Amino acid sequence: MNPLSAYGVQIGEVLSKIAQGRFRLGFENSFQQIQNTVANRINDEIDRIAREDDTPRRLATLESEYRKIERNKGLIDTYEESVRHNNSRLDTMQENVTAAISAFSTDDDNTNLTADEVTTIEAKRDALIEDTQRLLSTVHPNYAHPTAIRDIKNQLATLQAMEPVVGVVDAEGSGSPSNSNRDILDSLNSLDTLISTAKNVGTVVQEDLFSVSLNLQAKLAGNAADLTTISTVELKRREEEIDQIKADYGNILRMISLSFEAQANSAEKLGESLAGGKIEPGSVMNLFS
Repeated sequence: MNPLSAYGVQIGEVLSKIAQGRFRLGFENSFQQIQNTVANRINDEIDRIAREDDTPRRLATLESEYRKIERNKGLIDTYEESVRHNNSRLDTMQENVTAAISAFSTDDDNTNLTADEVTTIEAKRDALIEDTQRLLSTVHPNYAHPTAIRDIKNQLATLQAMEPVVGVVDAEGSGSPSNSNRDILDSLNSLDTLISTAKNVGTVVQEDLFSVSLNLQAKLAGNAADLTTISTVELKRREEEIDQIKADYGNILRMISLSFEAQANSAEKLGESLAGGKIEPGSVMNLFS
Protein backbone atom coordinates (compact mmCIF):
# COMPACT_ATOMS: atom_id res chain seq x y z
CA MET A 1 0.00 0.00 0.00
CA ASN A 2 1.23 3.47 -0.84
CA PRO A 3 2.39 5.16 2.44
CA LEU A 4 1.20 8.56 1.26
CA SER A 5 -2.19 7.15 0.45
CA ALA A 6 -2.26 5.20 3.67
CA TYR A 7 -1.41 8.10 5.96
CA GLY A 8 -1.35 11.52 4.31
CA VAL A 9 -4.65 11.46 2.52
CA GLN A 10 -6.56 9.79 5.33
CA ILE A 11 -5.17 12.18 7.95
CA GLY A 12 -6.14 15.14 5.74
CA GLU A 13 -9.64 13.76 5.35
CA VAL A 14 -10.00 13.32 9.09
CA LEU A 15 -8.70 16.80 9.79
CA SER A 16 -11.07 18.20 7.16
CA LYS A 17 -14.10 16.50 8.76
CA ILE A 18 -13.08 17.75 12.20
CA ALA A 19 -12.78 21.25 10.81
CA GLN A 20 -16.16 20.95 9.13
CA GLY A 21 -17.78 19.82 12.36
CA ARG A 22 -16.26 22.67 14.31
CA PHE A 23 -17.26 25.12 11.61
CA ARG A 24 -20.88 23.93 11.63
CA LEU A 25 -21.07 23.96 15.43
CA GLY A 26 -19.56 27.43 15.57
CA PHE A 27 -21.97 28.68 12.92
CA GLU A 28 -25.02 27.23 14.68
CA ASN A 29 -24.02 28.94 17.92
CA SER A 30 -23.34 32.21 16.14
CA PHE A 31 -26.54 31.92 14.08
CA GLN A 32 -28.57 31.41 17.26
CA GLN A 33 -27.07 34.59 18.71
CA ILE A 34 -27.79 36.44 15.47
CA GLN A 35 -31.40 35.21 15.55
CA ASN A 36 -31.78 36.46 19.12
CA THR A 37 -30.31 39.82 18.14
CA VAL A 38 -32.61 40.06 15.11
CA ALA A 39 -35.65 39.19 17.24
CA ASN A 40 -34.70 41.94 19.71
CA ARG A 41 -34.26 44.43 16.88
CA ILE A 42 -37.62 43.50 15.37
CA ASN A 43 -39.26 44.03 18.76
CA ASP A 44 -37.49 47.40 19.07
CA GLU A 45 -38.73 48.41 15.63
CA ILE A 46 -42.29 47.37 16.51
CA ASP A 47 -42.08 49.39 19.75
CA ARG A 48 -40.84 52.38 17.76
CA ILE A 49 -43.76 52.10 15.34
CA ALA A 50 -46.16 51.95 18.28
CA ARG A 51 -44.55 55.01 19.91
CA GLU A 52 -44.60 57.07 16.73
CA ASP A 53 -48.13 56.03 15.74
CA ASP A 54 -50.60 58.83 16.51
CA THR A 55 -53.60 56.71 15.52
CA PRO A 56 -54.73 56.14 19.16
CA ARG A 57 -54.68 59.89 19.81
CA ARG A 58 -56.59 60.64 16.61
CA LEU A 59 -59.13 57.94 17.38
CA ALA A 60 -59.56 59.23 20.94
CA THR A 61 -60.19 62.76 19.60
CA LEU A 62 -62.75 61.50 17.09
CA GLU A 63 -64.47 59.38 19.71
CA SER A 64 -64.68 62.37 22.05
CA GLU A 65 -66.15 64.51 19.26
CA TYR A 66 -68.59 61.72 18.40
CA ARG A 67 -69.85 61.50 21.99
CA LYS A 68 -70.23 65.28 22.15
CA ILE A 69 -72.22 65.40 18.91
CA GLU A 70 -74.29 62.45 20.06
CA ARG A 71 -75.16 64.22 23.34
CA ASN A 72 -76.07 67.42 21.49
CA LYS A 73 -78.23 65.51 19.05
CA GLY A 74 -79.96 63.76 21.94
CA LEU A 75 -80.83 67.14 23.50
CA ILE A 76 -82.02 68.50 20.16
CA ASP A 77 -84.14 65.43 19.45
CA THR A 78 -85.69 65.51 22.92
CA TYR A 79 -86.55 69.18 22.53
CA GLU A 80 -87.83 68.65 18.97
CA GLU A 81 -90.11 65.91 20.24
CA SER A 82 -91.55 68.18 22.93
CA VAL A 83 -92.06 70.99 20.40
CA ARG A 84 -93.81 68.60 18.04
CA HIS A 85 -96.00 67.42 20.93
CA ASN A 86 -96.88 71.01 21.82
CA ASN A 87 -97.57 71.99 18.22
CA SER A 88 -100.02 69.13 17.87
CA ARG A 89 -101.73 70.13 21.09
CA LEU A 90 -101.78 73.80 20.07
CA ASP A 91 -103.66 72.85 16.91
CA THR A 92 -106.35 71.29 19.06
CA MET A 93 -106.37 74.27 21.42
CA GLN A 94 -106.75 76.65 18.49
CA GLU A 95 -109.81 74.75 17.35
CA ASN A 96 -111.32 74.76 20.84
CA VAL A 97 -110.69 78.44 21.58
CA THR A 98 -112.12 79.38 18.16
CA ALA A 99 -115.21 77.26 18.90
CA ALA A 100 -115.60 78.85 22.33
CA ILE A 101 -115.41 82.36 20.89
CA SER A 102 -117.82 81.42 18.10
CA ALA A 103 -120.27 80.05 20.69
CA PHE A 104 -120.91 83.60 21.86
CA SER A 105 -122.66 84.22 18.49
CA THR A 106 -124.19 80.81 17.76
CA ASP A 107 -127.80 81.60 18.56
CA ASP A 108 -127.63 85.40 18.24
CA ASP A 109 -125.01 88.08 18.20
CA ASN A 110 -122.37 88.26 20.91
CA THR A 111 -124.50 90.49 23.15
CA ASN A 112 -126.24 87.61 24.88
CA LEU A 113 -125.51 84.00 25.93
CA THR A 114 -128.07 81.23 25.77
CA ALA A 115 -128.01 78.03 27.81
CA ASP A 116 -126.75 76.01 24.82
CA GLU A 117 -124.00 78.54 24.19
CA VAL A 118 -122.94 78.38 27.84
CA THR A 119 -122.79 74.58 27.64
CA THR A 120 -120.58 74.75 24.56
CA ILE A 121 -118.28 77.37 26.11
CA GLU A 122 -117.90 75.31 29.30
CA ALA A 123 -117.01 72.16 27.31
CA LYS A 124 -114.38 74.03 25.30
CA ARG A 125 -113.10 75.67 28.46
CA ASP A 126 -112.55 72.27 30.09
CA ALA A 127 -110.75 70.97 27.02
CA LEU A 128 -108.54 74.06 26.98
CA ILE A 129 -107.71 73.57 30.67
CA GLU A 130 -106.68 69.96 30.05
CA ASP A 131 -104.56 70.82 27.01
CA THR A 132 -102.90 73.73 28.80
CA GLN A 133 -101.92 71.47 31.68
CA ARG A 134 -100.46 68.93 29.25
CA LEU A 135 -98.30 71.41 27.35
CA LEU A 136 -94.59 70.61 27.87
CA SER A 137 -92.20 73.23 29.19
CA THR A 138 -88.98 71.64 27.97
CA VAL A 139 -86.22 74.24 27.79
CA HIS A 140 -83.33 74.52 25.37
CA PRO A 141 -80.88 77.42 25.77
CA ASN A 142 -80.71 78.17 22.04
CA TYR A 143 -84.46 78.56 21.49
CA ALA A 144 -87.06 80.96 22.87
CA HIS A 145 -90.09 78.75 22.25
CA PRO A 146 -90.64 77.95 25.96
CA THR A 147 -91.58 81.65 26.51
CA ALA A 148 -94.59 81.30 24.22
CA ILE A 149 -95.66 78.09 25.94
CA ARG A 150 -95.15 79.69 29.34
CA ASP A 151 -97.41 82.60 28.36
CA ILE A 152 -100.19 80.15 27.56
CA LYS A 153 -99.70 78.14 30.73
CA ASN A 154 -99.92 81.39 32.68
CA GLN A 155 -103.55 81.59 31.49
CA LEU A 156 -104.47 78.37 33.28
CA ALA A 157 -105.85 80.12 36.36
CA THR A 158 -107.91 82.44 34.16
CA LEU A 159 -109.37 79.46 32.28
CA GLN A 160 -110.20 77.66 35.51
CA ALA A 161 -111.98 80.76 36.82
CA MET A 162 -114.23 81.13 33.76
CA GLU A 163 -117.90 80.71 34.70
CA PRO A 164 -120.08 81.85 31.80
CA VAL A 165 -123.75 82.53 32.59
CA VAL A 166 -126.93 82.81 30.60
CA GLY A 167 -127.55 86.45 29.95
CA VAL A 168 -126.11 89.62 28.60
CA VAL A 169 -122.61 90.04 27.25
CA ASP A 170 -121.53 93.57 28.04
CA ALA A 171 -120.03 95.75 25.36
CA GLU A 172 -116.32 95.67 24.78
CA GLY A 173 -114.52 98.10 27.05
CA SER A 174 -117.45 98.43 29.43
CA GLY A 175 -115.70 96.68 32.27
CA SER A 176 -118.26 93.85 32.23
CA PRO A 177 -120.58 95.33 34.91
CA SER A 178 -123.42 92.83 34.41
CA ASN A 179 -121.50 89.53 34.76
CA SER A 180 -118.22 87.86 33.78
CA ASN A 181 -119.26 87.03 30.22
CA ARG A 182 -117.41 90.01 28.65
CA ASP A 183 -114.22 89.23 30.62
CA ILE A 184 -114.45 85.59 29.49
CA LEU A 185 -114.80 86.60 25.85
CA ASP A 186 -111.89 89.04 26.09
CA SER A 187 -109.73 86.40 27.82
CA LEU A 188 -110.58 83.85 25.15
CA ASN A 189 -109.57 86.35 22.45
CA SER A 190 -106.28 86.99 24.24
CA LEU A 191 -105.68 83.24 24.58
CA ASP A 192 -106.41 82.81 20.88
CA THR A 193 -103.67 85.34 20.07
CA LEU A 194 -101.20 83.60 22.40
CA ILE A 195 -101.96 80.22 20.84
CA SER A 196 -101.49 81.60 17.30
CA THR A 197 -98.16 83.13 18.29
CA ALA A 198 -97.01 79.91 19.97
CA LYS A 199 -98.01 77.87 16.89
CA ASN A 200 -96.07 80.16 14.53
CA VAL A 201 -93.01 80.09 16.76
CA GLY A 202 -93.34 76.34 17.29
CA THR A 203 -93.56 75.63 13.55
CA VAL A 204 -90.38 77.60 12.84
CA VAL A 205 -88.56 76.03 15.78
CA GLN A 206 -89.62 72.51 14.84
CA GLU A 207 -88.40 72.95 11.27
CA ASP A 208 -85.12 74.39 12.53
CA LEU A 209 -84.67 71.58 15.04
CA PHE A 210 -85.32 68.98 12.36
CA SER A 211 -82.67 70.57 10.14
CA VAL A 212 -80.18 70.75 13.01
CA SER A 213 -80.85 67.12 13.88
CA LEU A 214 -80.20 66.05 10.28
CA ASN A 215 -76.93 68.01 10.22
CA LEU A 216 -75.83 66.41 13.48
CA GLN A 217 -76.76 62.99 12.11
CA ALA A 218 -74.63 63.69 9.04
CA LYS A 219 -71.73 64.70 11.29
CA LEU A 220 -72.14 61.52 13.29
CA ALA A 221 -72.08 59.47 10.11
CA GLY A 222 -68.99 61.28 8.87
CA ASN A 223 -67.32 60.90 12.23
CA ALA A 224 -68.10 57.20 12.32
CA ALA A 225 -66.74 56.81 8.78
CA ASP A 226 -63.52 58.58 9.80
CA LEU A 227 -63.20 56.28 12.80
CA THR A 228 -63.61 53.22 10.61
CA THR A 229 -61.25 54.52 7.94
CA ILE A 230 -58.50 55.46 10.36
CA SER A 231 -58.87 52.22 12.28
CA THR A 232 -58.77 50.11 9.11
CA VAL A 233 -56.25 52.03 6.99
CA GLU A 234 -53.82 52.85 9.78
CA LEU A 235 -53.97 49.33 11.17
CA LYS A 236 -53.25 47.92 7.72
CA ARG A 237 -50.39 50.38 7.20
CA ARG A 238 -48.88 49.50 10.56
CA GLU A 239 -49.20 45.79 9.87
CA GLU A 240 -47.57 46.24 6.47
CA GLU A 241 -44.70 48.18 8.02
CA ILE A 242 -44.16 45.49 10.64
CA ASP A 243 -44.35 42.76 7.99
CA GLN A 244 -41.75 44.61 5.92
CA ILE A 245 -39.42 44.82 8.93
CA LYS A 246 -39.79 41.10 9.53
CA ALA A 247 -39.20 40.39 5.83
CA ASP A 248 -36.05 42.55 5.76
CA TYR A 249 -34.52 40.84 8.78
CA GLY A 250 -35.68 37.46 7.45
CA ASN A 251 -33.76 38.13 4.23
CA ILE A 252 -30.67 38.96 6.26
CA LEU A 253 -30.92 35.65 8.10
CA ARG A 254 -31.43 33.78 4.84
CA MET A 255 -28.37 35.42 3.33
CA ILE A 256 -26.28 34.43 6.34
CA SER A 257 -27.62 30.88 6.18
CA LEU A 258 -26.91 30.60 2.43
CA SER A 259 -23.40 31.94 2.96
CA PHE A 260 -22.79 29.25 5.57
CA GLU A 261 -24.14 26.53 3.32
CA ALA A 262 -21.85 27.69 0.52
CA GLN A 263 -18.84 27.59 2.82
CA ALA A 264 -19.89 24.19 4.19
CA ASN A 265 -20.25 22.79 0.68
CA SER A 266 -16.84 24.16 -0.22
CA ALA A 267 -15.33 22.47 2.84
CA GLU A 268 -17.02 19.19 1.94
CA LYS A 269 -15.61 19.35 -1.58
CA LEU A 270 -12.17 19.96 -0.10
CA GLY A 271 -12.56 16.91 2.16
CA GLU A 272 -13.58 14.76 -0.76
CA SER A 273 -10.53 15.86 -2.68
CA LEU A 274 -8.26 14.97 0.25
CA ALA A 275 -9.85 11.55 0.53
CA GLY A 276 -8.94 10.79 -3.03
CA GLY A 277 -10.99 9.12 -5.72
CA LYS A 278 -12.06 5.47 -5.84
CA ILE A 279 -9.70 3.31 -8.06
CA GLU A 280 -11.59 0.85 -10.22
CA PRO A 281 -10.36 -2.80 -10.35
CA GLY A 282 -7.88 -3.42 -13.24
CA SER A 283 -6.84 0.25 -13.37
CA VAL A 284 -3.17 0.93 -13.95
CA MET A 285 -3.29 2.99 -10.71
CA ASN A 286 -3.42 -0.32 -8.79
CA LEU A 287 0.29 -0.73 -9.60
CA PHE A 288 1.02 2.03 -7.03
CA SER A 289 -1.20 0.71 -4.26
